[in-house]
Amino acid sequence: MKLHCETPASGAGAGKVGSIFDEVIDRKNSNSLKWAFGEKLLTAREFAADPLPMWVADMDFRAPQVVIDALHEAVEFGVFGYSRGATESYVCAITGWQAKRFGWEVPGEWVLQSSGIITALKTAIQAFSSPGDSVLIQPPVYAHFHDDVLLNGRQLTCAPLERTGTVYRFDEKTFEAAIRHNTKLFILSNPHNPTGNVWSEGELRAMGEICLRHGVLVISDEIHQDLIVNPFKKHIPFASLGKVFAENSITCTAPSKTFNLPGLQSANLFVPNRCIRDELRRQFDRNMYPSVNTLGMVAAEAAYSRGEPWLEELLRYLRENHTYFRNAVHSLTSKIEVLPADSLYLAWMDCRG
Repeated sequence: MKLHCETPASGAGAGKVGSIFDEVIDRKNSNSLKWAFGEKLLTAREFAADPLPMWVADMDFRAPQVVIDALHEAVEFGVFGYSRGATESYVCAITGWQAKRFGWEVPGEWVLQSSGIITALKTAIQAFSSPGDSVLIQPPVYAHFHDDVLLNGRQLTCAPLERTGTVYRFDEKTFEAAIRHNTKLFILSNPHNPTGNVWSEGELRAMGEICLRHGVLVISDEIHQDLIVNPFKKHIPFASLGKVFAENSITCTAPSKTFNLPGLQSANLFVPNRCIRDELRRQFDRNMYPSVNTLGMVAAEAAYSRGEPWLEELLRYLRENHTYFRNAVHSLTSKIEVLPADSLYLAWMDCRG
């Protein structure tokens, strides 16, 4: 697919959006999983204390107005039939975002769509490993990494990150020693959820070289790529390191965490290797109707085309929130340590006392 794309606009039609993050939105009766789940987990007394649900990566901010406007326009059209898939403007928006934000040129033919990254992870596990094979992860890590491996009858092999003070570090020897003869996949969290690690180029190259030596395919979950809150750090897409790494990788991205759109279920996969791409597409075909939510595509295109000013204001706001939360917790108790984070809007805390 050859596309003629323009760089995403920095602020066309964005308007003044900074005040949206001060708005308190009551989601308690909105069928929100985040807010409703507490009633199942907590006692009646605990729930009556009106606790804040901080167990899932779901912001309480309203989506960018440019996204809301695009959705209004699509809804006003009034017809919600089957879509033929990603349009040229959609592909230009998502690939243009990678080029502008990370300096990574992604050809349009690399792009596959998915209803979500969890769906993509499960599909990749099924496509590129067999029951009994092992999949490498780096705990502490996002729960779905280990849950989805086990759910599909694969084994876990772990290369734990090593904590030094308030920092979690990647150790090459630990990583390579964890790989078994039947390890087929490595699921990389880049940046790392939940610790907030933003991997350096050297760390990513070391992981990639070890995986190449052992014939391990890298699935890089980069859903939090836009949420780097440390201004001295930058996200590096794993596949941007060079052709040899790109050809041994599947990169997963989505607008859901960045623009608070998880309910619209739209994600994108960048798969440079044609053989891997074709097999992944076949596995999607085996499992499900290979299409994504029509309104999700509308929202994603609007967000990636015109949502950058909203994101920049969000990052400033999140930096302040991280500092505020850490200081507040530490002022209340010495038994909980809020570790500093370079990315994400999650707080990773040591509650061991």
